[in-house]
Amino acid sequence: MEQLIIGTAGHVDHGKTVLIKALTGIDTDRLQEEKERGISIDLGFAPFRLPGGRLAGVIDVPGHERFIHNMLAGAAGMDLVMLVVDAVEGVMPQTREHLDILELLGTQKGLVVITKIDLVEEEWRELVREQIAEELQGTFLEGAPVHSVSAIQGQGIEELKELIDSMTADLEPRNASGPLRLPVDRSFVIAGFGTVVTGTLIQGSVRVGDTVSVVPPGAEARVRNIQVHDADVREVKAGARVALNLSGLEKDRIIRGSVISNPGYYRQTDLIDVSVQLLERAPRRLKNLDPVHFFLGTARTVGRLLLLDSEELRPGDSALVQCRLERPVVAERGDPFVIRSYSPMTTIGGGLVLDPYPHRHRRFRTEVIERLNELRQAPTEGGDSAFVRRKLEELVAADSDLLAGETRLDRGKVNSILGELASQGLVQKMGNAFIITTVLKEYEAGLLAQLDKYHKKYPLSPGISRAQLKGFLPSAFSQRDYDALLGSLRERKLAVSKGDLVSLYHFKPEPSSEDKKRLDSLAEIYRSGWFQPPAVKNALEKAGADPGRRDELINYLLAQESLIKITEELYFHSDAYDEALNLLRGHFAENETLTLAQFRDITGSSRKFAQALLEHFDQARMTRRVEDHRVALKLERQRKGR
Repeated sequence: MEQLIIGTAGHVDHGKTVLIKALTGIDTDRLQEEKERGISIDLGFAPFRLPGGRLAGVIDVPGHERFIHNMLAGAAGMDLVMLVVDAVEGVMPQTREHLDILELLGTQKGLVVITKIDLVEEEWRELVREQIAEELQGTFLEGAPVHSVSAIQGQGIEELKELIDSMTADLEPRNASGPLRLPVDRSFVIAGFGTVVTGTLIQGSVRVGDTVSVVPPGAEARVRNIQVHDADVREVKAGARVALNLSGLEKDRIIRGSVISNPGYYRQTDLIDVSVQLLERAPRRLKNLDPVHFFLGTARTVGRLLLLDSEELRPGDSALVQCRLERPVVAERGDPFVIRSYSPMTTIGGGLVLDPYPHRHRRFRTEVIERLNELRQAPTEGGDSAFVRRKLEELVAADSDLLAGETRLDRGKVNSILGELASQGLVQKMGNAFIITTVLKEYEAGLLAQLDKYHKKYPLSPGISRAQLKGFLPSAFSQRDYDALLGSLRERKLAVSKGDLVSLYHFKPEPSSEDKKRLDSLAEIYRSGWFQPPAVKNALEKAGADPGRRDELINYLLAQESLIKITEELYFHSDAYDEALNLLRGHFAENETLTLAQFRDITGSSRKFAQALLEHFDQARMTRRVEDHRVALKLERQRKGR
């Protein structure tokens, strides 16, 4: 790595700031209040060169319990942490709390620095070392190097630099090719330059002139200038402390916890599924919907914990939780977080984000708990596969592009996972979309059952409308996916679509002898009406038919082509319709135009029915209305073709 980030942790007044000044030559206490009180309040930053030539940035975090929230903001993005312990006082309360926080955040690499060794005898130093070793048992720092210094006298400082250099020689570079992710830990205004934000670039890269998104609030800005440790650069990659000068966005719209990213990639969320681990030394148990202070990256908010698989959470216990946040954050699957009790504030636990964009859950739902347990317990690759399956279940049907956006996985990885799931028979492709096989079979069986039920209730109807049948599917099922599903049923000869109607593949309407009489009577009533057909209600009444069977009877006659639909309330007998069409053709064989009055006279009908027929012919593109008359379209072409 060309650059790395070193963090500090430890109790107040244990010498973190003085140690950093000895390493870098820079006093990181920049606030007047910090200088007056002699303690760090906010984050401080300073760079120095390691003996091997790499640039290291050191984050100075506050040790006082009142400023733990600032310490948490600085803990995001550390490559190596120095746990600082005063040789005089030894391990203190915030030493333990900072260690808990580092454990909860998944910190992997660190060392212990014992400061102020010039103030104690060698025998006391050994006692402090023993105390430290005891406190570190079972933590990520068990067995880590312990180095002693006197920052004031410079004793052990050069050796500490050598130790840091050797411990970080094999660090893997951060992902510079992934999407930009820069959690903001400070924002301010410089006169003449505008808004500046700082943070550790944990993923991706950014160049001067780039357009970036700030989430929250979800606004865009342009990168006017970039600095790394006070030096102007044109581009910066993951792993560096960076300051961005942004144009087009006011400072008050950016908060600590905002994330600088590529436009459209990240979105904020106030509802996340997580696994929570309560510390053994947590002072009390957590009950359902208890409020906690929630820390993720540089963000801080209040959340309520909906316990999904537990009545309550005791110290040392873990649980699956849906966290409902008062203020939205940017979260990704696998992000670590820390929770502190609401009042009084103390660190009580933390965990990992399982799903940053879940649906709202109810407690003790077996299917929800099983899916979240799969995400929590599976290894990385299996976890990705489980996450894709879960998102596919929530989305009902989705293509690989949508799944890549929802899971934040690389599109190539999503396609690979979908291919593997398809080979196992767990998902099926439906048009351009994928769907869980068991879910697809459930929906197919449901639609076929509805069709069978409809046919039994309406034996004369050729089928149910496409829109009505779609109503039995979840609203998330898109029209495109619905069309693909009907196409699949047709290919397997299970169902068929004709126009707007859907039926079982081998279904044929079969009227009973009694229904046949009613249908013949109804058809004859319309034939008798000729160019002045009756209203549907009147025709049904005259035929002695049940008005509740209107659609069934009329649709049967339409399917048999005994009736022709003109409007929702107007139908013509097919013989009368054909005659009207012949009269229309005969007129245009001799004339270029046709008026409503002429068509009324030709058909011997009323204005009402003549107008309805002409408007129907317009919609069918047989005629076109021009001002107060019609001209032939298809009819004219037919005449010219003869």
